[in-house]
Amino acid sequence: MMKAKKLRNVSTQTVSIHADYDQAFDYLSNPMNQKEWAINFIRDVRQTDEGFIAVTPFGEAPLAFFCDKQTGVIDILIGGGEPIPTRLIKNQTGCEYVFTLFQPQGMPEPAWEHEAIPGLIEELQTLKSILEKGGTK
Repeated sequence: MMKAKKLRNVSTQTVSIHADYDQAFDYLSNPMNQKEWAINFIRDVRQTDEGFIAVTPFGEAPLAFFCDKQTGVIDILIGGGEPIPTRLIKNQTGCEYVFTLFQPQGMPEPAWEHEAIPGLIEELQTLKSILEKGGTK
């Protein structure tokens, strides 16, 4: 008999941003800007000859982005894990940024519910504030 595998929790959060789509995309697709708005997870980002390195509370990890301005794809790859899917979508007053967070393997439920999700919501509000002020902190 096969043992059922527990599915990981997923949280998709959306923030409305009153800023130009091109400006928002250019800001979001630049790995160096992560440290300005992903304040609960990215402590610093530095560029090396091989690419970008993210400094997180759990140590350093390679950071890469897979982006397409036409479709709004801004997928973030930290370390050797799966890409974090995010999308930027135009609306009448600016854009919507959609961020899907997957519960990391081994993360306890209380940390997921009381730290990861609220932390992401706080980061998206920080991002909104930065972009609505012109794209820099």
